[in-house]
Amino acid sequence: MAPASLIIVERAYRGSIETQFADVLYIVRELNRQIDELHLSLRGLAVTYALESYGFTPALRVGGRELDTLPNPRASLHVMLQEGLTLWVDDEDLASFGAKAATRLLPGTRRIKHGELAIQWADYEQVWFM
Repeated sequence: MAPASLIIVERAYRGSIETQFADVLYIVRELNRQIDELHLSLRGLAVTYALESYGFTPALRVGGRELDTLPNPRASLHVMLQEGLTLWVDDEDLASFGAKAATRLLPGTRRIKHGELAIQWADYEQVWFM
């Protein structure tokens, strides 16, 4: 098996209406289907993608109309984890969302100390920032 590839996502929720049909996780999912082993690292605000939302569906009210076709990062990650994606979240960034944030991580999510994944970059075939 070829060495894994790593995608790092730090910025989250970039233009939900504009990206509703092709958000960053849509691209990651497509790459996960095409690459033998893909790891995804969430940092910054993006760590919230890996927090269970307990049935919440993203929606936005624009004028008198509710737009409920926005990207749902948690649902996307649930599927990708089932498809074999390795998901990392930065412990320090996770802690910034409160002491209980770690108890809400999606099953299969791996935590890593701040900066430790960067030490391992040389072990990856490719490292991408999205």
